[in-house]
Amino acid sequence: MKFPVLRRSPLFAGLDDTEIEGLLESVNYRVRFFHAGAVAALAGEEISSVMIVLSGSMKGEMTDLAGRTIKIEDVNPPQALASAFIYGAGAHYPVNVIANMDSELLIIGKADYLTLMKSDTRILSNYLTVICTKALFLSGRIRFLSFRTIRGKFAYYLSSLPGAISGRVIVDRTQQELSEFFGVTRPSLARAIGEMEDEGLIAVNRREVRLLDIRGLSRLSEG
Repeated sequence: MKFPVLRRSPLFAGLDDTEIEGLLESVNYRVRFFHAGAVAALAGEEISSVMIVLSGSMKGEMTDLAGRTIKIEDVNPPQALASAFIYGAGAHYPVNVIANMDSELLIIGKADYLTLMKSDTRILSNYLTVICTKALFLSGRIRFLSFRTIRGKFAYYLSSLPGAISGRVIVDRTQQELSEFFGVTRPSLARAIGEMEDEGLIAVNRREVRLLDIRGLSRLSEG
């Protein structure tokens, strides 16, 4: 198979290698390489194709009115970029799309991808599942960004991690990655975490965090 990573793509779920290969051969596509830091799309740019990450990693980020850069999400193989917006009326990229590292994208024109969905209802069903999942993610992300304080963001983030109910979680990002995800500086995040420790809300041991005051954290994440 030419692109074996597509076996794991939710867009091609339920299809075997031969079926995926045959579908791709029935439409026009291209593969484009992006160096780390290169811009694949700018916010406001028209969406003309479906772009699937074959290798590397891309990120969607936006800049607020204060000039702060906020990372919305990382898009890793074999996910599609801006999947929830591709076929919307006047579809445009909602964020800047930038390569986290050297990356390759499989690019299929919107009309050609529509042909795939018409030719195999599994492709259509998979796409609908993907955009519904993305809509849920974006609604959660909007709620997250609505928190005004770093402490509120961090409390909400901790509550979303596996194990939160038990009072012990493993943070899945470095502090630098978290600061980018929150749209704040690393020192500001470190200071907020330190304050939460001093107040007895949490106890941090590297990437393990114990939630000592669930009610206190809930108040922060509700604010």
